[in-house]
Amino acid sequence: MKKNNKKFLSIVLSMVMVFSLFAPLAGIVDAAEVKANANEIYLTVEGKIDVEMTFDKEVKAENLQWTLGGKDLSQWKSFNQDTTKFEGEPWIKIENLKVEGNKVTATVVNGLPFGVKAVDKRPYPRWAFMDLIGDFKLEAKESSTGEVASIPVKINAYEGFFTYDEIKPELDKIAGEAKEGRYVQYHSNGKTVEGRELHAMVIAKDKASIDRYLNETKVRAMEDPAQLINEVKSGTYGDYKVPIMLSTPHPDEHPGIDSQMRAIKAFATQDSITFKTDEGDPEKVAELNVEQVLDNFILVFNLTENPDGRYHNLRHNANGFDLNRDNIYQIQPETIQITEQIAKWHPVMFLDLHGFVKDFLIEPCTPPHEPNFEYDLLMGGEKGAYTKDTVYGVGAIENAKHMGDIAIANTSYSSYIIPMFDYGDGWDDAFLGYTGVFALIHGALGHTIEIPESNLDSVLAHEHTIIGGIDYALKHKDQVFLNQLEIFNRGIKNEDNRSVDTWHIDPNGNQIGRPRGTNQNFFPEYYILPLDRELQKNPLEVYKMVNYFLRNGVEVHQSTQDVVFDGVTYPKGSIVVPMRQALRGYANMTLYDGVDQSAWGAMYAEVVLDFPAMRGFDKVEVREEGLFDSKTSKITSPVSIPGTLVNVSTENAVVRNDNVDAIKFVNELLKNGKEVSQVTKASGDVKVGDYVVKTTDLSAIASKYYLNAMEDKGNLESKAMVLPKVYLTPSGSNYASTTDATRYVLKNLGFELVDNLSAANTIVDSSGQIKSSEITGKNYIAVGGKPLRALEANKIYPLTTYMAEDGDANEGLLKANYAQDSTISGSYDATDYGYIASGTVITSLPSTAKVISKVSDSSDFYKAGWWPNHDVIKGKAVAAVDKIEDSNVVLFAQDLTNKAHTSHLFRLLANSIYAVNNDTFYDTAGVKTEMSDVSGHWAEAAIRELISKNLINGYLDGTFKPDHNITRAEFIKILDGAFSLDSDKESSFEDIKGHWAKEYIDDAAGLGIINGYSEAVFAPDNNITREEMAKIMSGVLKLEEKGELSFTDKEKIADWATEFVQKAVKAEIIKGYEDNTFRPGNNATRAEAATMILRSMEK
Repeated sequence: MKKNNKKFLSIVLSMVMVFSLFAPLAGIVDAAEVKANANEIYLTVEGKIDVEMTFDKEVKAENLQWTLGGKDLSQWKSFNQDTTKFEGEPWIKIENLKVEGNKVTATVVNGLPFGVKAVDKRPYPRWAFMDLIGDFKLEAKESSTGEVASIPVKINAYEGFFTYDEIKPELDKIAGEAKEGRYVQYHSNGKTVEGRELHAMVIAKDKASIDRYLNETKVRAMEDPAQLINEVKSGTYGDYKVPIMLSTPHPDEHPGIDSQMRAIKAFATQDSITFKTDEGDPEKVAELNVEQVLDNFILVFNLTENPDGRYHNLRHNANGFDLNRDNIYQIQPETIQITEQIAKWHPVMFLDLHGFVKDFLIEPCTPPHEPNFEYDLLMGGEKGAYTKDTVYGVGAIENAKHMGDIAIANTSYSSYIIPMFDYGDGWDDAFLGYTGVFALIHGALGHTIEIPESNLDSVLAHEHTIIGGIDYALKHKDQVFLNQLEIFNRGIKNEDNRSVDTWHIDPNGNQIGRPRGTNQNFFPEYYILPLDRELQKNPLEVYKMVNYFLRNGVEVHQSTQDVVFDGVTYPKGSIVVPMRQALRGYANMTLYDGVDQSAWGAMYAEVVLDFPAMRGFDKVEVREEGLFDSKTSKITSPVSIPGTLVNVSTENAVVRNDNVDAIKFVNELLKNGKEVSQVTKASGDVKVGDYVVKTTDLSAIASKYYLNAMEDKGNLESKAMVLPKVYLTPSGSNYASTTDATRYVLKNLGFELVDNLSAANTIVDSSGQIKSSEITGKNYIAVGGKPLRALEANKIYPLTTYMAEDGDANEGLLKANYAQDSTISGSYDATDYGYIASGTVITSLPSTAKVISKVSDSSDFYKAGWWPNHDVIKGKAVAAVDKIEDSNVVLFAQDLTNKAHTSHLFRLLANSIYAVNNDTFYDTAGVKTEMSDVSGHWAEAAIRELISKNLINGYLDGTFKPDHNITRAEFIKILDGAFSLDSDKESSFEDIKGHWAKEYIDDAAGLGIINGYSEAVFAPDNNITREEMAKIMSGVLKLEEKGELSFTDKEKIADWATEFVQKAVKAEIIKGYEDNTFRPGNNATRAEAATMILRSMEK
């Protein structure tokens, strides 16, 4: 620990060569001798440095020019929060200046450049303070002689703050200063997106201790925990050591890294660490004997999961992902590497160091809890009262109290909170994206610790939670390890212990237990993941899942013979995940269906995992004990994903659109100028949306991809594809966002992303940061709730959406219906899964829109997630296609790219990009919906016929509303579809600019079929009258013959309309009412419009 501000440092400077263009004594001057009592300035501490300078020549005070880093001190401005610029009063000044001959004394005084004693507040100072820190020269120049006196000054956030580039040199220095014989070893966990090392330090008694743990203790814990439990309890296992791990996922929560640096130095170089144990009694002091600690534990410090974030001072990684949401998904390289380390070490304790919660927060969490945890063993027994006063056995609860007590006894903070006792909900551990929570599934006492600020006080708070955690583990080492071993033992026995049930409660505190349904055991015996294409829709994702499991220490087998289960034969080679294993909870957590947590008032983040549904592969749950006994072999090393076997003799081949490799393959061909077309009509085993390519092109690169290829028999209807150039709308956020996930997904699928809108043919919008003018002339795809709500709010497109108040985080894994005739959705099952993470569905669309996906109407439509009162979204649209003027548009309420875990849905986005560019996006009848208000209506036959011809749509609530009025624009749109109107002329109507129906109105006006109320006014949203319809239909059909009108109200027909009504009546296109009236000025209904158009089509 540095004490530079408490003792006088003497810094004698070397010769300084100064050339002055202005001073008469220009040339080499002698160096001045300088003494200073400190050499650091902290942004979070008001401080001073006393300096004493001895020049060679006499000095005049008025001639001294003071600079820092070559900049006059007056230019070191404080930060203006309003303008977000450094333009306030100077925060570094010279005071107490005294000059006596050639001697100068002065005080360099620094204030707080941001006006606060911490740098954590976002956006500022957190995003600005790095602009100030660094190594500088403080110089005093005597302008008349040119002589300069200088001292090096480091400006830092606080004492002990390390930039990324300073960490490794400091770690090397610590290793060099380590106690002789102590194992202090640096290693890198891997590299980041930008290629930086993930620094780690291991401190142990010796190398032999590590070898014994990894090669013996851990192996026995995983394979035969029951025997190891007996030996630990009896004391016959002898001297054993177990790991404690630390990490900091968010590097802009700075004290997490800096406290680890302090702890590393202490445990590497000191014999003991003393600390207070009672906030109220400073005389109560305890000591950690470091040798005793290392006789029992291996300390593994992971400085940060996110080195790129530390370098750039950002929360997210270089791909824009919050790594503390990715630990279970493992999309990013950094999280893959940290989770591999957790699987390697299986620590008994894991401290995840975060900030910033002003109340100083230490987990455990609020309910609901992930049911795959053995929660009683992790917490210290069955659940008691939710109060801090309840005393539990050895576990995370008492460890949290111990860490918190020691932290407040040794810092300026006077209290801490534990969410389990201090919050009602909203800080749950139902999701394993958080590193601290993720560690729980490995049997560790996992804690997220959130200190209040970014300053030295909070560094010390984190340091003392580390000390407290290690102290607790030392006091209870055997029991902590025994609890972890019993977690593994329950897994191997597949025991569903009812003590866990006490921790699973509803929001009213009533015990509900694990969600077993009708089963006696929450856990099955096996999961089968077939690889045979007859039983598996996506073998590629199964191969990936095998490697995912192996990386995380989960046991995976492959069948060595055919096995029959529930009447189905699963061939030799099928993947089998047995539940009787130490990490049973991990395996089941990723493969089971998940839980509906909608009863709770708040959740911290997503809760849906369900890898089979979210990544699109089939699983089979098996509850028959012993089914695979002696019928499998254990997979011990990563599996290779096979390339494509091309067994095609025809000139062209069909590549099934059934996995993400198919998208990557197509994009490679398109970029290389190869011909690719997309099937537009299903035929046999070929689905709409499959691809047709030259067999030679397929063979050339097939080995790179896992594809399902078949022969093209030559009778397929398909349309050529166009190379997309995609512009992604800005996120509008400085945090990890869906836009970042979308960018990552599109890049990995091989799409060409362009930075300038002008270079794009397609806009993909995940943020809602779009203007109507930017859509013009481009294809547009909206992904998720944000852009849909923006389209609605900004009146860019006439849809309406539903989102509950504060419901933008509502999440659901849903059953959804998909249009089978659409190139966008036809490659999915008619009933498949959909996913929403932004709490939004579509409630209404203009009649021009076609719904290609909607939430299922079935009672079991909602599978898992958190969405209070979610029945309201049943049957609602989640994907639709339409046009905005000349722009092809696809709208998704589904969050297709959320956290990039949703690979099953990636093809919807890819297909949309293809479809809007080859104009197949609109070639669909949409999702079939039974209209609840059509049966028995006088116009039922006409309505159903037009719906079947995809000329008219119902509403999203399953109604047609036949007796509602229809607008002029809606009628023209139906007419355009029925008679394929086409004109190159643009109308003069000013009021249709930007209107969704402009193209249809221009066509009809260009053909002379319609007129406006004036040259400039068409009034597209006015309801159309019956006499207006008669005029339009007479023009469409070019009717000549007139009939006599016998209607009792014929005199009410406008003069301009009389002949058109006569023609339409003669052609039996339009009729009167039963009372022999025509009612010419009445607004036409949807039923009347449908009937008239159908009659016209039959002429």
